Amino acid sequence: MNIRPLARRLRRLWRRQEPLITISISKENLLHNLRTYTEAYPNQAIAPVLKSNAYGHGLAVIAELLDREDIAFFMVDSLYEALVLRKAGIRSRIVVMGYVRPEAIVENKLPAIDFAVVDIEQLRIAARDAKKPVRLHLKIDTGMHRQGLMPGELEEAITLVRSNAHLSVVGIATHLADADNTDTSFTNKQLALWDASEKTLSKAFPSIEYRHAVATKGARASKTHSMNVVRIGMGLYGYDTSPGTTLPLKPVLSMRSCITSIREIQEGDAVGYSTSFRATRPSRIATVPAGYYEGIDRGLSNIGSVHVGETFCPIAGRVSMNMLSLDVTDTDAKRGDIVTLISNEPRDPNSILSMARLSGTTPYVILAHIPTHLYRTVV
Repeated sequence: MNIRPLARRLRRLWRRQEPLITISISKENLLHNLRTYTEAYPNQAIAPVLKSNAYGHGLAVIAELLDREDIAFFMVDSLYEALVLRKAGIRSRIVVMGYVRPEAIVENKLPAIDFAVVDIEQLRIAARDAKKPVRLHLKIDTGMHRQGLMPGELEEAITLVRSNAHLSVVGIATHLADADNTDTSFTNKQLALWDASEKTLSKAFPSIEYRHAVATKGARASKTHSMNVVRIGMGLYGYDTSPGTTLPLKPVLSMRSCITSIREIQEGDAVGYSTSFRATRPSRIATVPAGYYEGIDRGLSNIGSVHVGETFCPIAGRVSMNMLSLDVTDTDAKRGDIVTLISNEPRDPNSILSMARLSGTTPYVILAHIPTHLYRTVV
């Protein structure tokens, strides 16, 4: 049985359905942020970081908006993410910075893909098995101690690369562990190790094109150390929580849903799991079809608020897996009204920054928990 015609009909039918949750991606704000970094660091190329579904914004959506911009390369975490981008028609060079099995590196058939070496054993196997050209970025562990070649392993790494003519080192990298701390002592130690390692590897490999050690946090160090690329992740999407940051960034993402029902309850009635909310007066409670699976952190239960019309309405009770309840008693809210769950205005109580602060987490966590399946539109 050929199921393809049925699948096509189902896809067409699905496209005609209006989603209950819509994520809006501001092209203007995204490009504004990219150009803000380009102007702030005119001697550095910018590498947009698209890992983890572009920090919840949509992997292919963001890549398509940036594919024709003047960038160094796109950064992803996995070979799977690189495959998604190539299937979406993205042409820019991609660097896979997460761990990839050595056999997948040497057998890769995707065009214009570079791989980070994050472990000496990974390089040993690649040097033994590579039978076609492989472009590598050697990641150096300067103190974060998660991934990378230890400084004492660099001589072996040089020998391994030289043992196989199919391997070429086109980049070197590290990652700073404490770049958002006002005490820069740990970062300075990492940068000193970086400078020494960069000197050793640059002498060994004249083929090096890219030197990248800093991300959104710590970007300023690129002006005084040997680097020509700055990796921008959170800053690209409008957030930089580094101390003393002054760049005029604009949040890129907002999320909207709607009220699906309103019910009237009496004083003392409970709402939601664990009866953690009890009405102190006769109240109107609205239901919205979005919960912690859709990225509304459970930590916002009873303390967060979202935008209904012109009013911020408090979350009443526990945020459920796929629903949340709002106290709309003081509004004229009705079924079908639009609800702004995530605002792209930084000062709003339902901005990513405010939600993270209320939930006791970071903007990274809030954004990364926005699932891939939600409908995204570019505005």
